[in-house]
Amino acid sequence: MMRQLRPLSVAVAFAIAACGSGAQSASNCAVISPQSGSNTVTVGETWAGVSTGAGSATTRDGRLVVAYYDPERYLTVATYDPRSGKRCSQRLESRFAGWDAHNALVVAIDRNDQIHVSGNMHDSALVYARGPVNDLGKLRLLPMTGRNEKAVTYPRFMQDSRGNLLFLYRDGSSGNGIWRLNRWQDGQWQHLGALFANRDEKGPVSAYPSDFVQDSNGRFHVTVVWRRTPDVATNFAVTYASTTDFRSWWVGSGGKSATGPLAPGTMQRVDAPGEGKGLVNNAKIAIAPSGQPLILYTKYGDGGRNAVFAARYDGRGWVSKSIATARSRSEIKGGGSIPNLPSATFIDEEGRGGTMHVRAVPSAKDRQELALDPATLDTAPWRAPMLASARTPAKAAAIAIPKGLDDATTLSTTVRQNGVSGPAQGQLHWYAQKSNRDRARTCTPKAPRACNPPPSPLIWMPQTGR
Repeated sequence: MMRQLRPLSVAVAFAIAACGSGAQSASNCAVISPQSGSNTVTVGETWAGVSTGAGSATTRDGRLVVAYYDPERYLTVATYDPRSGKRCSQRLESRFAGWDAHNALVVAIDRNDQIHVSGNMHDSALVYARGPVNDLGKLRLLPMTGRNEKAVTYPRFMQDSRGNLLFLYRDGSSGNGIWRLNRWQDGQWQHLGALFANRDEKGPVSAYPSDFVQDSNGRFHVTVVWRRTPDVATNFAVTYASTTDFRSWWVGSGGKSATGPLAPGTMQRVDAPGEGKGLVNNAKIAIAPSGQPLILYTKYGDGGRNAVFAARYDGRGWVSKSIATARSRSEIKGGGSIPNLPSATFIDEEGRGGTMHVRAVPSAKDRQELALDPATLDTAPWRAPMLASARTPAKAAAIAIPKGLDDATTLSTTVRQNGVSGPAQGQLHWYAQKSNRDRARTCTPKAPRACNPPPSPLIWMPQTGR
């Protein structure tokens, strides 16, 4: 049972009064200053009970938009204009229960400088707000299409090849959820259809798709891990498909195609280890300099230990190779948001000879920075190329994690123009306790503040040289 939250501060009480419980009023604005000697700015304070994603974007003229849970766990949207120093914020009538790491937030900005925000959902009713970036007081919680919006998880904003805003989400529960796609056009959301099915020939399934990546020809690529039940141990296959219109999908050599919703058997098989083989539903995909897709995923490898695998398409099928192995085995089983799972990530940086920067983490104690050869899947230690750049990536913010928390860590997210596909503009940094299988933390003598943690500063670090 979560303990009673701290009393509201005067500033928070004012914010609640300004927002009210009905129609939204004008947002709260003030001029804030960067930290002395830098352009780093604290744009808010956020709940630190569990690690959830903050939504973020910048406008074309450089204003920051961020969605986060405030110290009292309300969904809050803030803007910051670096030219004037003006920060505005608006609390929405959506309150996070505090402990489910699935309830990430996402933000996108459309062509007309309207903010779109979604999140605070795990198999629950859609939470979506829309309003002009120039007046947060006009942000409204709204339905999208009004259909298939009662059991939503994993909201994502994307763009199609014409720059139209898309919204992807799971409709249903883990082990029995269908993925749907909406498109924002002519001032309204339209349902385009189902992308990934909730059943195959053996019964209910649930898809866990990667982010879509677009190649230079406008084709979108995706990899999907499939699961049978809410237990992560029932992940059983990694698959692949590509599309230009999200209706017709390329799923095999010789031009083989399929229409959605895609199921495990209709997509191209990358690997099918089966249930109980340590497969984690966090596969990643990227486009190599040659234009070919590459996939990273994790499962049990040599000696039954957790391992990171890379896969490439050779014209006939997918070839996989283990590129990093943990020193010991961590059991992949259970439900909820599980902390410290094996993972692998493509870092947005090209190395010497067309190699790709990969961060492989087969366990929390076995992190490796690798240069991956897309043609052979061979690896070497990563060496950053000595290249002059007009922009310098934002460095990690120095955030002091207070004592008394349980398994807390620093977090960051890359902020992109429009929040979807634009260039990186900087990073947000904060701290929070790691996921705890969606259960509330208990205050203990070793972690006396775990059940009611102090809020973290939300720090904006823009890229330099802009």
